[in-house]
Amino acid sequence: MIQLCRQTMVAAALAVLGSVSSSAWADSYTIDFKTFFNTATADNPFDTKTLNFSVAKLTISDLAGGNGVQLALTHNNHTFAALSASAGNFVDALWLKGPSGALGNLSGASLAAGAGYSATPFIKDVGYAYNWNVDFSGASFAEGQSAVLTLTGAGLSAATLTTIAQQTPIMLTLGNVGSTYGLASMGNTVNFVGGAPMLVTAVPEPATYALMGLGLVGLVWARRRHVA
Repeated sequence: MIQLCRQTMVAAALAVLGSVSSSAWADSYTIDFKTFFNTATADNPFDTKTLNFSVAKLTISDLAGGNGVQLALTHNNHTFAALSASAGNFVDALWLKGPSGALGNLSGASLAAGAGYSATPFIKDVGYAYNWNVDFSGASFAEGQSAVLTLTGAGLSAATLTTIAQQTPIMLTLGNVGSTYGLASMGNTVNFVGGAPMLVTAVPEPATYALMGLGLVGLVWARRRHVA
């Protein structure tokens, strides 16, 4: 009877641990933004700030419980050319392709009216088409600042967005750009294409910790019964 009870507990513990699938782990990815073109000129052939010049970093993380992601965007301090000496660059917008949902602002720079998902894609540089326009209000997103937002909806996950980004890279628009980089006809903006998403870590969700704990308790109990 004791042997049967112990076998049952071991089986139950293994079942609990086995139920902790990869879907119960919250993924987190980082993306670095650099332009894809070279603005070196005849006057300054070594002016390659638009190559390997990072202006921002984005972290995409699964929300606890699923059904959405958190976006943490940081505008780096940099020396990219500004339109005027009295004002630096600011993040104008973030562009993503992905399933429909709702956009929320948790902290940092405020969103502009109309920001969010659109069934009609926004066509940007090189013909990239985006459903999400994360547009920031005015010049509120200055260098050295960060913003945290959420995209919620069925099918929205860090893995989904970063998989899509391998074909349609996430794009960031930098505003108030001057010198040879910014053109008045383009609103003095430059688009920066996100690099390859880098997996930071897969963190168990709270419910997963609970399941793992139950499974481990069961195994420990079974082991102690065996020793006894």
